Amino acid sequence: MTRHLAGWLTAFVVGTGTVGFAQLVIGPEEFDRAMKTIGTAVESVNQAIGSKSYVDAKTPLALSRQILASTKPWWVTNQKPDGARMTKEAVAKLDALDKVLSATAVDAAAAVAAFQDVTRACNACHATYREGDQQTGYRIKSASH
Repeated sequence: MTRHLAGWLTAFVVGTGTVGFAQLVIGPEEFDRAMKTIGTAVESVNQAIGSKSYVDAKTPLALSRQILASTKPWWVTNQKPDGARMTKEAVAKLDALDKVLSATAVDAAAAVAAFQDVTRACNACHATYREGDQQTGYRIKSASH
């Protein structure tokens, strides 16, 4: 087993633990942990696509999708239907990227375009519900929850 695959398997186990926990208790700490896990995984997807390692992109993509989908109850509980809608749209963009990456012969331009669609979907939600920066750290906007 390669070190890269072993690392993603570990991340997947940790991430699925986060998902399982987040489905039971939707609190700000679990939501924050989920978003950070998604961010790390999506960055790995981007790097794999950039190096045309499409098979390597699939595991962090699956992790991102699974955890993002598990955040929908957060939006529902906090009475933010637009957040739930944006989550659903972002999950659909992740599914579309997965379809591109699952082709027998992956079209590099289509993979980049599909990843850009994912980025736009994430950024739309972040513009509304996230504050902070890399220096101070990101968090859910105070007025958002």
